[in-house]
Amino acid sequence: MTHPRRWTLAAAALVALLAAAWLALWAGLPGEDALARRIEAEFEARLGQPLKVGAVHWRLWGTPMLEVRDAHTVQPEPIRVRRIALYPQLLPLLRGALVVDRMEVDGAWVPRDALAAYRGRGAGEAKRVHVRAVAFTDATYVSYSGIPVAYDGEIQWDEDRLPARVRLSRPDAAAEASLEATRNGRTEDGADRYQLRLQAGGGSALGQARLTTTDNGGMRLTGELEPREVEISALLATFHRRSPLGGLASGQTELRAEGDTLQQLFRSLRTRSELQVERARLLRFDLDKAVKSLGKDRAGETPLESLRGVVTTQNTAQGLRSEFTEVKAVAGPYTGTGQATLYRQQIEAQGVLALAGGVVDVPFAAKGPTRAPDVDIAWGSLAGAAVGTAVLPGIGTVIGAKIGGVLGGPPQPGQGKAAGERVRR
Repeated sequence: MTHPRRWTLAAAALVALLAAAWLALWAGLPGEDALARRIEAEFEARLGQPLKVGAVHWRLWGTPMLEVRDAHTVQPEPIRVRRIALYPQLLPLLRGALVVDRMEVDGAWVPRDALAAYRGRGAGEAKRVHVRAVAFTDATYVSYSGIPVAYDGEIQWDEDRLPARVRLSRPDAAAEASLEATRNGRTEDGADRYQLRLQAGGGSALGQARLTTTDNGGMRLTGELEPREVEISALLATFHRRSPLGGLASGQTELRAEGDTLQQLFRSLRTRSELQVERARLLRFDLDKAVKSLGKDRAGETPLESLRGVVTTQNTAQGLRSEFTEVKAVAGPYTGTGQATLYRQQIEAQGVLALAGGVVDVPFAAKGPTRAPDVDIAWGSLAGAAVGTAVLPGIGTVIGAKIGGVLGGPPQPGQGKAAGERVRR
């Protein structure tokens, strides 16, 4: 699951509403309309943002319950919640504390930009609230790129307020996409251990994570996963992203994060994966067709005989930053090597496309929006080298590359304006 921190961000924004409800209850359980107005006032006083509540219902007898319906913040991009239900314990309320056995959230809409207004606020109220379990359905997070993704899930906490079990899933995904993390004792050095299981893209990833306390009182998360046969394009489609690649990815992934809270942990999460891709293919790009047409016609796919590389990711305030290094791909007579960075829906890539076992190297670069980047490569040199290889391997390849570079004319915008060629002698 490419985005595991989303439930914490949504829960952080909603915990203030929970605290406001607690204060209203402690004030003497007024009528439902009056209680709704008090929740609005307490929310704004503590978090600095107005809140509108459609309706409030509560009961004390049987199973105590407080329900808030149709609530939304007053912001350029408001946070909206169709329903929140709290099931508190009564005895702790008499001591001025709130222990909630279960909190249910349904139909939340949480834009990333709206959450920025609440960072650093409401920490005091959150510490006085102990939630044992949260279940959410149809909770939609809108990322920096503006793409909404809906989640279902449940989080259960132990008495020490560390997660005991986390379950997260994508309800509208074409194939199963889920994450489970289960607390499973401690390691010999005292770290809390979690078993991890992910299902996505028709494949799986099993592993474990360790949660420790740092010298300054913060938390550190480390872990490992072993993804197996995860279809890359299907995985990204699960999160409404369009992949330039297809194929079954397997390898090893390392996890690392640090922070004073669980929210900060997920916000600082870094991963490093060494991956090999079987049945790999370039989607929406036919290399042979592009070479023969000097880059004018690229529609189609390019099957790859092999593809491997290292992928690192970093959560940032402006979205996920992904870097690809040590990339090597083989497609027929071509071998490509290079690196790339994806960030804020932009790509920046550099590399070399080699022909005839490296006799001719043609540098390339790609830069711009991920959906339609500018590609700079000397198509004429590459086409000439391909013809020279077919006629006379070795020296014919070199001569063909030079002739192709001349006959191909100057590179056109987006078809090689920044790239030259390097011929090995």
